[in-house]
Amino acid sequence: MIKIIKKSLIITLLVTINIIVYIAKIIHNFYEENKSKIKKYSKNFYYVLKEELDK
Repeated sequence: MIKIIKKSLIITLLVTINIIVYIAKIIHNFYEENKSKIKKYSKNFYYVLKEELDK
């Protein structure tokens, strides 16, 4: 019984790690494709916050 539980936990752990790696790849690819847009929006956001703090 314990061997079955250990095997199922190992399989569950491997599946979970594979899912996390897949999600990380998706996020990384999205970031690489949209890097310039992200930088542009972050700069604009920075200047808007700076203006609001200066008021």
